[in-house]
Amino acid sequence: MLESNGLKLHIIKSKKPVPINGMNDIHNYIKTDSLVVVYLDYTVLVGRYKNKGFEFYNNYSLDDPKYIQRLRIFNEDEELLLWRSGSGFKGRYRKDGDGDEIDVVDAEQVLFGTDKEDFGDGFTSLFETRGTKIILPFTGLDVKDKTKDKRVFIQTRNYIDSDALQATYVDCRFMGFWNDGKNLG
Repeated sequence: MLESNGLKLHIIKSKKPVPINGMNDIHNYIKTDSLVVVYLDYTVLVGRYKNKGFEFYNNYSLDDPKYIQRLRIFNEDEELLLWRSGSGFKGRYRKDGDGDEIDVVDAEQVLFGTDKEDFGDGFTSLFETRGTKIILPFTGLDVKDKTKDKRVFIQTRNYIDSDALQATYVDCRFMGFWNDGKNLG
């Protein structure tokens, strides 16, 4: 494994992505408790996917999917990604651990938020004094120290395909949120 500047290059086994059409069979792919990030036309939601349902701050509901631009349900081993396409949704499912060997780069992307407010219901707001804010489904976060380990970051995995002339990223998935050296879920 080669590691530099928060990037880790290594080889894993991963199954080829499975194409998805529509939102109806999410539960056929993601069977374990996972995290979810939803990009809506007007905001970004971060929550949990449990028991074939979504949990967001203030019990926000995704009953009307017309505002969804992109949705990621993920855990350390797999991700289901959906995006709006025409009047419906397309997407892909990717699972690591089995399949063909592939080069990947794992990256750690620090989130905005050096102040926090715990809401007491399993959610915390991370914010900056200039107005940037995100609500996460975690409590007990340590963000006051400006060092990377004391910030919240999301870990991504970037898949590489190469031929004789070049190497390119062919897919990217979320793996989890980290804070203070711990995987938050």
